[in-house]
Amino acid sequence: MTLKKALGWTCVAALALAFAAPAGAQAPANRGKAEMKAGSGAITVDYGRPSLKGRDMLSQLQDGASWRMGMNQATVLTTPVDLTFGKTVVPKGAYSLFLKKTGDAFQLVFNSQTGQWGTQHDPAKDVCSVAMTKAALAVPVETFTIDLAPAAKGGTFDLSWGAMKLAAPFEVGK
Repeated sequence: MTLKKALGWTCVAALALAFAAPAGAQAPANRGKAEMKAGSGAITVDYGRPSLKGRDMLSQLQDGASWRMGMNQATVLTTPVDLTFGKTVVPKGAYSLFLKKTGDAFQLVFNSQTGQWGTQHDPAKDVCSVAMTKAALAVPVETFTIDLAPAAKGGTFDLSWGAMKLAAPFEVGK
């Protein structure tokens, strides 16, 4: 077999492998999904995953401003059960999530509008907000990350980016 033929077959094989995987088999590289079993289903968070690239984005958030918690389409939390954050009950359903900075504190904001671009926040549709605790990370996180960590009666909504971790514990309803 000639070198030209060998290279030709190598290219054909590479293309065949590239198209063999189903189109929807992988999420886009800049999207993330956090998931936690709850009731007969799962609590899920679908979000964009920007990278810092040398910036400190959370500290740049202006006092009183809201941030879309990701990139591109709005971050959406879907829950098959009611969630209780402290004394605040978030009824089962789907919500766009935003992060609001007030002074040195942060709040997780639940908004009833879903399906919009992340920068389209209508505060009139905010359902509720819950306080988040802030902690320093020993190892900085380059790419924005949301995690749902199981706990005894529920879990914790964790947001990590840069040298900061924000958390909001919750209980799971029936």
